[in-house]
Amino acid sequence: MDRNTHPTTYDYKPLESSEHIRLIQILDGNTPQPNYRIVHKEIPPKGSQPDFEAVSYTWGNQERVASLHLDGDSGQIGLTKNLSQALSYLTRRSTTGYLWIDQICIKQDDDSKEKSQQIRLMARIYKVARRVIIWLGLKDDYSDTAQLWLEKVGEMLRGMENSDYVIPGNEKFDPDDRFNVVRSSFFTSDVTYAKYAPALRKFFSRPWFGRGWVVQELLLASAEIFLVGDAVLSRDDMADLVTIYTVQPREGEDVEDTWNSYGDLIDLKLYPFTDEQPLRFLRLMYSIAHHFQTSKLEDQLYAFLGMIEGSEFTPNYDGVSMQENFIRFAVTLAQQYGSLDFLSLWSANLDMRLPNTPKELKGLPSWVPSWTATPLSAPFRLATGGVHALRSSISWKAAGEHRHDHDQPNDAVATRRLHVRGKIIDRVKVTSDARFPGDTQQSEEFLNARLAKLQLLPGLDGWRVYDMVDFLNQATSNGGEPRYSTDVVLGIDGSNLSHGETQRQGYSEPLRLCLAMGYGRRFMRTTEGRLGLAPWEGTKDGESVIAIVYGCSVPIMLNAVDEEKREYEVIGDCYVEGIMRGEAVDEVAEAFVLV
Repeated sequence: MDRNTHPTTYDYKPLESSEHIRLIQILDGNTPQPNYRIVHKEIPPKGSQPDFEAVSYTWGNQERVASLHLDGDSGQIGLTKNLSQALSYLTRRSTTGYLWIDQICIKQDDDSKEKSQQIRLMARIYKVARRVIIWLGLKDDYSDTAQLWLEKVGEMLRGMENSDYVIPGNEKFDPDDRFNVVRSSFFTSDVTYAKYAPALRKFFSRPWFGRGWVVQELLLASAEIFLVGDAVLSRDDMADLVTIYTVQPREGEDVEDTWNSYGDLIDLKLYPFTDEQPLRFLRLMYSIAHHFQTSKLEDQLYAFLGMIEGSEFTPNYDGVSMQENFIRFAVTLAQQYGSLDFLSLWSANLDMRLPNTPKELKGLPSWVPSWTATPLSAPFRLATGGVHALRSSISWKAAGEHRHDHDQPNDAVATRRLHVRGKIIDRVKVTSDARFPGDTQQSEEFLNARLAKLQLLPGLDGWRVYDMVDFLNQATSNGGEPRYSTDVVLGIDGSNLSHGETQRQGYSEPLRLCLAMGYGRRFMRTTEGRLGLAPWEGTKDGESVIAIVYGCSVPIMLNAVDEEKREYEVIGDCYVEGIMRGEAVDEVAEAFVLV
């Protein structure tokens, strides 16, 4: 069928100002055939009572299969299948009588100026809306099973002796207690697993759960409901359903890619990052990069820009390349916030090595992130939380209180060169080739094999497995005290484990996290005798230098491009004993250039 079978013939009137949006007004919403019209309204200021709801959904196939007819107007608006199915349900659930739906409220043609302007307002729209209505699609057997599961969970929890700890609204309510009770009660037996787990995973395979734009639409919402046909699910319902995210599929189970994406999203909704911007934004990007996709490559960044508060950056769609936009964004972070923590998300030299890197993202300056999934999280970035990315604070302060002063002799975007200040404090002397794979190997044979290679480094010949794990445990702490002592990690002391991180025969979750810190890194000894972890790719014995860069919370590994001109390529972040909390910072700063 031709995409224009139901063309849009409605005459969109120009908006009065850059602060105005269009809304669908619902007329006679309680009748079988409600009428609609489009009205213009100014976005309400912060703190005022909003009078509209925003809709979060997926477009699906771009083909227009139905038409929306507007009261008093001869024109019509073509609708995609998913929206045409949703509209009657959205109408009945609206409490304001006004809806904002991008497909209808934004003029979908080549008027790039208005469309770009409206897209830039989307974060504000979802933030100020009275609530966000999330359309997941029509009901099916999997959603019916999910609802049945919620009913059974509710019955069980209400009948518990200490139900005040697991029922929302009670003073003693603890969402973690509820999560653990639900998880342990409903997925431990073969009967309950077989009945519910596969259906819940199928429920979470709906397209909405893997769409990049939904991240800000949910996280910015002050209130939200989820619709599956005429069924309404709450945030608490979704938090219960997402316990399936932590239960590994069993052998032979058919699992789609999107089933686990919502786990990170609901965790971010319930336990949002509280760091100052832009670190909060960098941590968000790190956390969701693998799970949420967009139809356009550049939207892997642009779809999330609403999550960085106060940013003055807006994408330029008018003849400016994706690379120039990405460079401009990095420069905006440096100039506006005085932060260079994005250096920890380095990607350029890794992107060049990965066969699946899109050609549009190859050749970026070494200091500009490409925001693609693998470089964002492999190895686990120190500045964004390492292996403890969710629900943990970041306390590294390698540069102390020194911020980046964006005093550039030339335009950093045009020259692709970033002038920074700080100090090159050490050089890599020798690295170990002890590889820590990304899986969960924990056998005594595996640990001893890694240790044997590490013992070849100067000063480590007397190390035991305990020393190796203790070092990694410190590195996973994000600058604070380790969550568990090394004795607990190794099972010497089996107490004080919580939230499912129990010591089971042959496996320890805290030990897995410690070993994961070694993934993608080499143990190194520096010329000054320091011990640390360097990026596996790009680090050169006797050549790579370690820099404290003002505005970056962790040390950065650099390779010289031209030492006389003090030009360096970013290799990655690194962990180095004795300099992670500002110990190497002094008042004598040097200037150097990142290329």
